[in-house]
Amino acid sequence: MKCQISLSSCCVRFLLPILFVALLSACGGSHKLSDPENPYRVQADNHIHNGLAAMQYERWQSAERSFERALTSAQLADDLRLVGQCWYNLAIVRTAQKNTEGAMEAYLRVIELSELRHDTNMHMRAQLALALLQQQEARLPDSFKLQQLPGSLFQAGNWPADIHLQAARLAQLQQQNPLAQQAYQAVTVRKGSDRNLLKMKAEAHMGLALLARADNSDEEAWSEAEQVLEQCRKIGAPRLTAHALLLQGQLPVADNSERRQRLQRALDIYAALADGAGQRQALAALIKVSLPGQSPGLQLRLQQLEDKLGKETEEAESLPHTDEVH
Repeated sequence: MKCQISLSSCCVRFLLPILFVALLSACGGSHKLSDPENPYRVQADNHIHNGLAAMQYERWQSAERSFERALTSAQLADDLRLVGQCWYNLAIVRTAQKNTEGAMEAYLRVIELSELRHDTNMHMRAQLALALLQQQEARLPDSFKLQQLPGSLFQAGNWPADIHLQAARLAQLQQQNPLAQQAYQAVTVRKGSDRNLLKMKAEAHMGLALLARADNSDEEAWSEAEQVLEQCRKIGAPRLTAHALLLQGQLPVADNSERRQRLQRALDIYAALADGAGQRQALAALIKVSLPGQSPGLQLRLQQLEDKLGKETEEAESLPHTDEVH
């Protein structure tokens, strides 16, 4: 009997909300129901989720397809916030695929939409990302000056962490190292255990490690790289892990045995990622700290890799440029 009573109570607790909603719907009374959700907005959110998941594993073409579908759904929903987010994500994956023109076009669309919506954060985010891309492509306008940007970008707590991170990278590329250091530190002091924040903190520590190395502060560079590895072990970021290991292997802080071990780990990760440029750097560094009997084998492996990369470059340059249809 007790079991029957308990089961009946569970059914009542489950059914009451349903019956109550059904009653309100039928009567059309004064109680207001929540607004229905726009199905196109739901579709856009789902496609964005799929695209971000693909980005995590560097499946760039899959991510691009998801973000293009998300963009279409966001436009059908007439949701300018989502449209801007989709264009921004498309810019990121196009940059990763070396589609510079497509990425620049996407960033300009984000800037236009964020101005329309008076979205200060997204406007700054896209402006910095575009400047970074132009700097890397040696296409940054001569009129651009870092001092034109708000000074608060280089102070803790004023902007979202990703914006501080982009400002730091831009300052570092422009050899404004004190500003870069301040902006990186504005990220590392953030509190939280969110995966995205931990990834940004790892990237900020990597930036600080490179700044320390440029300043010949090798022990500080090693320590910052250790912070990178600590964060990467929590979230799974193999490429960033390899970068930190490669840097440590190049620093004359540990003995050669420890450096070889770190470089070998970096080489293994780069190989698993099919990153030829990373493998080349790791092999070249390994040769410098290798034992006498190991050097010839590593030299041969490096030469084979150089030949392979050279052949792939020639083949890529000989292919006609076509736009992929998704």
